[in-house]
Amino acid sequence: MELEARHGVGGIDPHKHSATLAVVDRQGRLVDVASFPVTPAGIDELLESLTDTELVIDRIGVEGSAALGQPLAAALSAAGYDVREVQPNRTAERRRRRRRRAKTDIEDAEAIARETLADPHLPPAGKHAAPEAAWEELTAVHDWRDSLILQRVRHLTEAEAVLVSLPLGIQSQLPSTSRVLPQLEMLATFADEWDGLSTADQVRLDRLLAALGDIRLLTSRIKALDKRIPSLLERLGCTLTEICGVGPVTAMDLLVEVGDPCRFTTEAQFARWCGSAPIALSSGEGHGPARRHRLDVGGNRNVNSILHIVHVTQVRCHEPARTYVARKITENKTKREARRAHKRQLANVIIRHMWKDEARRRAFPSPLPATS
Repeated sequence: MELEARHGVGGIDPHKHSATLAVVDRQGRLVDVASFPVTPAGIDELLESLTDTELVIDRIGVEGSAALGQPLAAALSAAGYDVREVQPNRTAERRRRRRRRAKTDIEDAEAIARETLADPHLPPAGKHAAPEAAWEELTAVHDWRDSLILQRVRHLTEAEAVLVSLPLGIQSQLPSTSRVLPQLEMLATFADEWDGLSTADQVRLDRLLAALGDIRLLTSRIKALDKRIPSLLERLGCTLTEICGVGPVTAMDLLVEVGDPCRFTTEAQFARWCGSAPIALSSGEGHGPARRHRLDVGGNRNVNSILHIVHVTQVRCHEPARTYVARKITENKTKREARRAHKRQLANVIIRHMWKDEARRRAFPSPLPATS
């Protein structure tokens, strides 16, 4: 009589040029540890080692599956493995609990494997098993736009510190506003009228005028990218903009962060992934439902922030949302609890939209754009 095959899970700690794999069995015993180069040959070697192991691998946890671990997660998914995302803060918490735990690639891979073993409800890894060209282009536009916005914010922040160091005679002629850009615009209109400035003040003035030019250039590039977003959303069959409070930029942010919506099989799984599902914080109910809950500070904070912005917009100008929040308050919910409940409902609405869009896109794929 053949022995029943043992089961286990794997954990991968990826880096730029190498990845370390640890395999533990169902009892938590470390079975194997090995490192592989992040190259096509190295990934093939990793897959072969998983096939040759004496365990049946139920799940594989990958840290940073949408960043450094993306090629590994894609290869494992294509090979048929159940690949999950293990957030770095989970392994860091494990090290804090075991204060003398070392920090090496082997230790990290083992910690990732143990987290994968301990929690079968970890979110799916990666964003797309095989991303299409339109989504990759949208991601590139999203990343470039974010970079331009950060550069513009840095210029504005630095300009604000220089503005307050100008002579009081110049400051008194600037608009009395906390916004930096109107002050820079006004400064540029009569910058040639000031005489007798010290050399230090002249350098500061030149710096502010140069910053204004950079800000204008960055703004023009951001606007040019914004014009490309609607056509990309149309190619992807996105209807998220039909939701009140979701514009083209917000829809782009959601598509880039979520990726393939079908990797979430239930609304509850998506809500847990984006941190909109409350966590039970109660005692004394026995086997009954929990009466008190608290905020989930985990999950994807970018999507959670988007949910908050959409909530604020809908409460201001969308009557169904205002009615929903008012009803929750009449049910003895605090304003904070009502807001969290509405964000949870918004998570359901968004993932349903994305599921329908993806099903429609797969049923009726759009033709590739013509190339010159």
